[in-house]
Amino acid sequence: MFRTFGAIAAAIALASCATAGEQSFTEANSGTYELEKTHAFLTWRISHNGLSKYTARFTEFDATIEFDPENPVASSVSATINPLSVETDHPTKREGWNNQVATDNKFLNGDEFPAITFQSTRVEQTGEFTGIITGDLTLLGITKEVQLEATYNGTGNAPWFGARDLIGFSARGTFDRSDFGMSALLPEIGDEIEVIIEAEFLEKG
Repeated sequence: MFRTFGAIAAAIALASCATAGEQSFTEANSGTYELEKTHAFLTWRISHNGLSKYTARFTEFDATIEFDPENPVASSVSATINPLSVETDHPTKREGWNNQVATDNKFLNGDEFPAITFQSTRVEQTGEFTGIITGDLTLLGITKEVQLEATYNGTGNAPWFGARDLIGFSARGTFDRSDFGMSALLPEIGDEIEVIIEAEFLEKG
């Protein structure tokens, strides 16, 4: 028992060594940052009969940022999502409904189109730590321009990552699924999809 308590205390002490994030560009190194997947969340929402926002998420995705803290608008981001990793949290038919949303040609059709991708094309700064990221979203084999409203949450460090920096972002955006050929069940199921991103990125070692 004492050994267990000691291990817990050591873990807490180690965690406390991580520096809190500081919302400052000058604290971050420039260079390539890769998604720190243990602290990355990609959620999407869509209207259901005008009564609620049906909410689901993807559990497998990756992203890379080329980060320039001295000139943030020169930064860029690319991302890839596995549509087969959709998680709907259905209470009674979770696996079957996940599979239907992921593979049915009325929805994500992930067997035929196994990747959803985003590549930024420009960044505009709208505030000290906010901006609009414009880029090309490819879904169901169709590429359209979309925008994300992004907030830079700051820079931090964790002892288990050595001298490498962590940077964090929040982002939101919307697009119409019909623009990508997904028009099934309109208008009962809404056209506009809202994307919500919370993610940390680790400086490439």
